[in-house]
Amino acid sequence: MANYQLPPLKNEKKFEEFVCDLFNEIESTDSYENTEYQQFGVTGQSQKGIDIFSPKTGTVIQCKLKDLRKQDTAIRKQLITDMEDDVRQSAGLKLNIKRFYLVSTYRDDAVIQEHAATLQKALDTPYIIYYWGWDTLSKYAEQHLSIIKKYFPKFVPKLPKQPKKPDVELPDGALGKDLFKYNYITRLSRRYGDWKQLQLDEEDRGEKFNWASHNKSLMNRYKASGIKYIPVNQFEDLAVYLQGRIDKTKFGRYRKANGLKNYSTFEDFVKGVEV
Repeated sequence: MANYQLPPLKNEKKFEEFVCDLFNEIESTDSYENTEYQQFGVTGQSQKGIDIFSPKTGTVIQCKLKDLRKQDTAIRKQLITDMEDDVRQSAGLKLNIKRFYLVSTYRDDAVIQEHAATLQKALDTPYIIYYWGWDTLSKYAEQHLSIIKKYFPKFVPKLPKQPKKPDVELPDGALGKDLFKYNYITRLSRRYGDWKQLQLDEEDRGEKFNWASHNKSLMNRYKASGIKYIPVNQFEDLAVYLQGRIDKTKFGRYRKANGLKNYSTFEDFVKGVEV
């Protein structure tokens, strides 16, 4: 159960943005900020049963803001109709759908949840159909302070003021002091992780790329407490190492075999030419 009884949002566009941000937060980790969930199309376009889509996870989300002044039976009936229509419409899209969520400002409801399972069986969809009501959305929202601050600022817990910690000065010769080189290494590292995740998704292993393990291996290799602290004189070696790992990914091998670049050179990166 939700702890703070967050009030359901009343603006349709804001509700969609809230759901998009919430799913990105749910699938983020300490070492990887997920931004894969994006709103699908714009107002006025035919969205074919989709408000939000994540190509990386194959997740489709349809958002339904309901007038909670209506009777439960009327809202429930409309949501069931919405679910059936949206699932059928999304079937016409050329998307690799693995999960379909109908989310609503209406409360969690066993009848709707049971209908989702029945509909999945009746249509023999290759993906699972979920219904998340406001109870479930609230529960997850309360676990992410950034969501509370953005959408429910009145519910942000007031904490006693803490003395500001002094900024830690990077030592001379640290990679983090050269922003061009640091940003280039960060881009290579992200490219490697993203392409490894594509490979895991293609193999349908249900795994997430382990960013923590990847970062730890870099720290061990260069005996540093963070990428920013790697000696800048190790930049070339680190860049070549990450480029090599990118080239060895399944996607990297495919692109290379077809004459495509897997990354920019550092010189091109500095000039703003990015691959």
